Amino acid sequence: MPRATFQTFAIVAITTLLTACASPYGTRPACPTAQQMEQPELLGRWNVQMDGEAGPITIELGPHPEWDGTVKGSVQRPAFQSIIVGDVNQGELTMEESRDGKSVSGNWYGSVAEGSCARIIRGEWAGSDDRSLKFTMRKSIQ
Repeated sequence: MPRATFQTFAIVAITTLLTACASPYGTRPACPTAQQMEQPELLGRWNVQMDGEAGPITIELGPHPEWDGTVKGSVQRPAFQSIIVGDVNQGELTMEESRDGKSVSGNWYGSVAEGSCARIIRGEWAGSDDRSLKFTMRKSIQ
């Protein structure tokens, strides 16, 4: 293979590899503001305190397999486990919870706490039974 052709091939191969490995979110800030929080910061384990609800409550979130930029995971409570899906947009969290995997049993609406490096979210959980409870989510150190 002529030297010029090999160099062109090598450059194309390296560029393709780097493009494939690049995050769709680009470089993420070490301490994102509430407005900067996106799906990568939402991934992982969260410890939840919910007024009027016995603990411990944990949420485990991973990338949603079908919808880019969103999350899917589980909420583990002492008495049961639910499926949860959602996203964060400009500092606002929205998630839907389902105990049976078919119907919505609760909605989570929250705001990322400014100055928390996207590690604290406070809001309100609204159940399908018209009950609402305040919550605080704290990112677990893994």
